[in-house]
Amino acid sequence: MSLASGRIPFTKMSGSGNDFVVIDNRAGLIPPHSVREFTRLVCRRRVSIGADGVVLIESPATPAYPGEPTAHFRWRYVNADGSDGEMCGNGAMCGARFAYLQGIAPAQCVLQTASGLVYAEVEPDRVPSGRCPRVRLKMVEPGPVRTDLELEAAGRMLRLHAVEVGVPHAVILTEDADTFAPGAELVTVGRAVRHHPAFAPAGTNVNAVSVLDRHRLRMRTYERGVEDETLACGTGAVASAVVGTALGLVAPPVEVVTTSGLVLAVDFAWDGERATGVTLGGEARVVATGEIWPEALE
Repeated sequence: MSLASGRIPFTKMSGSGNDFVVIDNRAGLIPPHSVREFTRLVCRRRVSIGADGVVLIESPATPAYPGEPTAHFRWRYVNADGSDGEMCGNGAMCGARFAYLQGIAPAQCVLQTASGLVYAEVEPDRVPSGRCPRVRLKMVEPGPVRTDLELEAAGRMLRLHAVEVGVPHAVILTEDADTFAPGAELVTVGRAVRHHPAFAPAGTNVNAVSVLDRHRLRMRTYERGVEDETLACGTGAVASAVVGTALGLVAPPVEVVTTSGLVLAVDFAWDGERATGVTLGGEARVVATGEIWPEALE
């Protein structure tokens, strides 16, 4: 079974520390039946390109109903393990900037995603020297926050707060996110929560979060599908800011300091129960361009 047709042009991008292989797949360079295996193989670090996931830019489907806005492209995200991700904030920012740079979409564009339409605004490349252009997304509306869920995982009794932000997230508030489960211990805790029956069958992403001040959080994330701690997570930043606001610990706008050291900016309106008009801003850095050779997929 052929995974792809010859050498595949790609762009390696980083969204505030989340790294992706981004591919213009409008011509079907990667056949639908090969996408999952292709992603699993190309995301391997050291023996292939290496990434948290693959972002595919594809032709948009016809609007589902009369009056629905027409998307500029279909954005598909596949996790490193080959599973589809309904939404990835940093991946969407990278996809939007890629599409803008390639002339596929304007700076203000509409992405068709598995979780609904997402609106993006790409900052022009004419920014002060040394600073990466940023992208701002208007996110799909989060679900209601479920607070004070208590469960046992990895030998710990944990209090969690859950919210759907295109994908499911669990948030653990702690005094210090960096010492809560240092190093690889976060992977152990995150994996146990991710597979806990309380979040079956889909599982959940897991964020350890501490409050720095009224408008600033520190966040570490175990990502479902990557099955590891990542350097940043856009939807995790939104989930953490929304949960922190629901608990009265912070108020929008909220800056979220990720493990990469880069900051994701989250803003929304809060009516006492739900967040509306959610926006997420961060950088979408182009790292390299090139071709994936067939031997990278062996």
